[in-house]
Amino acid sequence: MANIRSPLHIDTKGSFASVEQQANHNTEKQNSSFSRRRFAVGDIHGCYKTLRKMVEEVLLLKPEDTLYLMGDYIDRGPDCVGVLDYLMHLRESGFDIQPLMGNHEEMLLDSIADPIVRRIWYINGGWRTIQQFGVDSPEEIPQRYLDFITHLPRILITEDYVLVHAGLDFSTYHPLQDTSRQFMLWTRDHRVDSVKLAGRTLITGHTVTPLFEIRKSLSTNHINLDNGCYSKGETCYGALVALDMDNRKLLVQKNIEQVI
Repeated sequence: MANIRSPLHIDTKGSFASVEQQANHNTEKQNSSFSRRRFAVGDIHGCYKTLRKMVEEVLLLKPEDTLYLMGDYIDRGPDCVGVLDYLMHLRESGFDIQPLMGNHEEMLLDSIADPIVRRIWYINGGWRTIQQFGVDSPEEIPQRYLDFITHLPRILITEDYVLVHAGLDFSTYHPLQDTSRQFMLWTRDHRVDSVKLAGRTLITGHTVTPLFEIRKSLSTNHINLDNGCYSKGETCYGALVALDMDNRKLLVQKNIEQVI
């Protein structure tokens, strides 16, 4: 289990505040809604150190911010357990994190009852995840992790964005309601009909995309944030990418994991 340091330290010492201090506190509280920021982070794939550096040093995340995560927290990288521990720690510490389900999380869950899915998952990085948990099979993974993954949503919708791991089926009349679970988590079809999204921008992960293409997508109706963070050292790849959703700007943290 990862040794987690809380990214936020709050002074909880009991004291009587002066009228001026209380007034300042109330003003800060009233202004907090105006300073609320929104970020979306691409596929992490077990890159715990990189994720933590992104959250604590690049985003400088605050409890009043909202952090969306595009799924695929496990497999391929060196510390999948650390990633899950960190996300749960942030939530338990009062941070507004909104993690989505990824296809790798679904494979883990489905592999518990389906031996065919289990073999597919193991080939796609699942066996490494099993080893990191220190167990022999997915059903032996501690229940708190399975509960966290089970309750991950497959789609999140805001006034100006739609967030889903892989994509939506725009051949349907109402893609927000009619897209199948499998399509949301596995598609490589990146066609987007903004009319069916009421003008919203679609944010996805899942498909590894070179950084220059991610940058170009900022001016389009579809932004894909997966740069293959686990692919350390590859040209145009190997970074964790975050979107400042309010300013449509990218924040990039190169992979800092130790190569194993």
